[in-house]
Amino acid sequence: MASKIVQRDRSRERGSIMIMTAIFAVLLLLMVGLCLDISRIYLVRAELQNAADAAALAGARSLNGGTLGIDNAVAQATTAVVNTQGLRAKTNVTIATVEFAVDVDGPYLSAADAKDVATVSHIQYVRVTTQSTSTNILFASSVLGASHAESRQAVAGMSVGLNGICDFFPAAVALDDSNTDVDHPGFDMPAVGTLMNLNFNQGTGSGITLANGDYAVLEVPQINGNGTGETAGLCAGIPNFCKKLGDQIHMTPSSNPNNGPKNCGDGMNTRFNIYANGYGNSLQPGTYPPDKNVNETIDHTQYANGSPLTAPNSNGTLARDGRRILVVPIIHTGATSPPYASNILAWGVFFLKSEAPVPNNCSHTPNCGAIPAEYVGPAPTGNANGDPTCSSPITTPVLYR
Repeated sequence: MASKIVQRDRSRERGSIMIMTAIFAVLLLLMVGLCLDISRIYLVRAELQNAADAAALAGARSLNGGTLGIDNAVAQATTAVVNTQGLRAKTNVTIATVEFAVDVDGPYLSAADAKDVATVSHIQYVRVTTQSTSTNILFASSVLGASHAESRQAVAGMSVGLNGICDFFPAAVALDDSNTDVDHPGFDMPAVGTLMNLNFNQGTGSGITLANGDYAVLEVPQINGNGTGETAGLCAGIPNFCKKLGDQIHMTPSSNPNNGPKNCGDGMNTRFNIYANGYGNSLQPGTYPPDKNVNETIDHTQYANGSPLTAPNSNGTLARDGRRILVVPIIHTGATSPPYASNILAWGVFFLKSEAPVPNNCSHTPNCGAIPAEYVGPAPTGNANGDPTCSSPITTPVLYR
């Protein structure tokens, strides 16, 4: 009798274990399904975020301080990056909005509002928001709902620069402290948009003293000597060294009437597709290309916007953007040579409005080799690699959010 009771109890236990196993199997299946659904949500989220990041970086890279840069940023953010990254085929990623701001915290403006004349030159940040994408929930709809929808956002803009610049325009400009630019508490630059005629200080042949608005060619390690050809090459745009605020720079003895102003003017004018004879035939468009826009009737805003455009009538295939934007070290007025040395007080960006005057008997003309310029603003410090001019106020685009 006792053995029969034990057998019956064990049979009941086997039934309980089967029920518990079935319950655990259902729970395990639900947990696996939940994990699968959550994994799919995170995969879509990652693709959305990658698209937003890439679009924001492409948009920031397109900014150039003008309305054309705003349009290019929208085009790059909404079309080029998403297509080239192949993201549409995976999650049908599209960009819902591309917005712009002066400060990283906003307020963010539409492209139309950002192109307002009062703000466009200061736009530095791009915020991209993707279109909301829905993920169907396959297993855990009781927990997560029938579907999950979300969009992602990214902010990109100008990197925080160092205080050094490489391959700048190799001439020092002497300016008075104007006390108007809060971005440079140590040395305040002129008001943005100020028109200047930066004069080549011809000196006396044995020394110079720089007045407000004068400039002098610098010595760079890439050149030995200070003859006419070296001066022309310097002003045409020979890549040079890196310097930072406070560094000492050396003016060259080329700052004299005999081999200075005309030669520098000839070099500078390569940017307008004008190539002077002589100099060992060294002033060539393959080495010193013209700017893509040689229109001499425009200001910097029009130049940055790309209109009205006048392309060089020859050597057009060699033309390069930004050759008329000069990043220049600023030194104090009253600097003298000898000793041919001064310290960098600030970095300035100037727009070369028209060709430098190089009339006949130029070396004995006070305006010979002058730079007709418009002050664009303080230079963003960092590396201006490759060309001695800087085509955009944006340094390396980076993600901020």
